[in-house]
Amino acid sequence: MNRTLKIISIGLSGLLGLAALSACAAPVASAQTTSSESPHTISVTGEGITYGSPDIAIAQIGVQTRNADPAVALNDANTKMTAVMAALKELGVADNDIQTSAFTVSAQQDVDPQTGQPKGTLTYIVDNTVKITMRDLTKVGQVLGQVAAAGANNIYDVSYSVSDRTKLEADARNKAMADAKARATQLAQIAGVTLDQPMSITESSSGPVPQPQVNFSALGAAAAAKSVPVSAGQIEVDLQVNVTYIIH
Repeated sequence: MNRTLKIISIGLSGLLGLAALSACAAPVASAQTTSSESPHTISVTGEGITYGSPDIAIAQIGVQTRNADPAVALNDANTKMTAVMAALKELGVADNDIQTSAFTVSAQQDVDPQTGQPKGTLTYIVDNTVKITMRDLTKVGQVLGQVAAAGANNIYDVSYSVSDRTKLEADARNKAMADAKARATQLAQIAGVTLDQPMSITESSSGPVPQPQVNFSALGAAAAAKSVPVSAGQIEVDLQVNVTYIIH
């Protein structure tokens, strides 16, 4: 009688243990099924473009000198750059808006123009360049002409920009998001689904783009006229957003 009760007791314990294991395993299997499901989505790219008036102009102003004697080439470059910087200050360009961007001294082997063979002598080249920011746009042409007259013979990367692009970017961003929403809504309607909230948003920008940009290296005519005709044009900010929307 006792042996029979023990066998029945052991059997019940085993069944209870299996039931407990089954109860623990069931939620795990359910969680794995849920996590493997991913939402259906639509991804679009929206673009927003805004235009504004520039309030600053930027230029690289350089002096280049050449001489067989490096000391003479350096002294000549120093004299000309001193005159250039004096002209800039006379026209109201602040000290904080004048920054040396490059200074090099190099040697170039002289070549016979008839034979193309080295002559065995060297010419030393000195380049001194400053980056300037002009905040009075009415004086841009005058500044470029005056520095050329003062001795600058390398003027390049003349461009217009804005000192604060926050508002232009904000307007472009609003347009880009509205464009993305319109594209996604149309795609959802065509596909017969319902558009839900964005799941991810990324942004990229290609602006501001200065328009126009003036590039030149020789200003003999400007030195004579002491002014250069320029036009500020407009600044363009082009911003894109990549948006992924959940759909149902």
